[in-house]
Amino acid sequence: YARDGWNVWATYRDLANTIADDRIRHAALDVTAFAQFDALRAQVGAEPIDLLVSNAGIGLDVGTLGELNFDYVQRMLSVNLVGALKLVETFVDNVAASQLRRIVLVTSRMGSIESNLSGGHYGYRASKAGLNAVGRSLAIDLYPRGVAVTMIHPGWVSTQGGGPQAPMDADQSVASMRDVVARMGNHETGNFVSYDGRSLPW
Repeated sequence: YARDGWNVWATYRDLANTIADDRIRHAALDVTAFAQFDALRAQVGAEPIDLLVSNAGIGLDVGTLGELNFDYVQRMLSVNLVGALKLVETFVDNVAASQLRRIVLVTSRMGSIESNLSGGHYGYRASKAGLNAVGRSLAIDLYPRGVAVTMIHPGWVSTQGGGPQAPMDADQSVASMRDVVARMGNHETGNFVSYDGRSLPW
């Protein structure tokens, strides 16, 4: 987006990981630290936000019943679900004041209840299924304000969380998701889709 001339705010849990690009404004944000949302809101001010992307997330839990790490389960819910809702609540007025008025929640097909045929991954599945439910409610509540909300599964991507065996790199995933975002309309708000635009089962 920055390469295309958009004004971009990028947030980082650790500012040491910032991307060296003068077209991007950088800010600290740990989505589990609510005071940081207030600080970021003060930085952004009343600036309209055409596209708000909630992308913070932590990966799969692998414990089985009797061996679950509940501290990690709680952290997944805090980051993947509660943090995303807090982000939207903080900046919804900025989005509503923009021309495009779009919100994207980066979710996972593992949040699909209907498609869960293998079990396990309790915390991760719950956090993403909950995120999908939140996104659907946001779509309903924000429709009168002209704000469209979409939940997008980015695919299996070769990142720190996805691992080197993943079939897609981040650039491929992002390019595909950008195409989906470009086609988003208010009549499609509340959809749960894959990176290529295919509808996913709830």
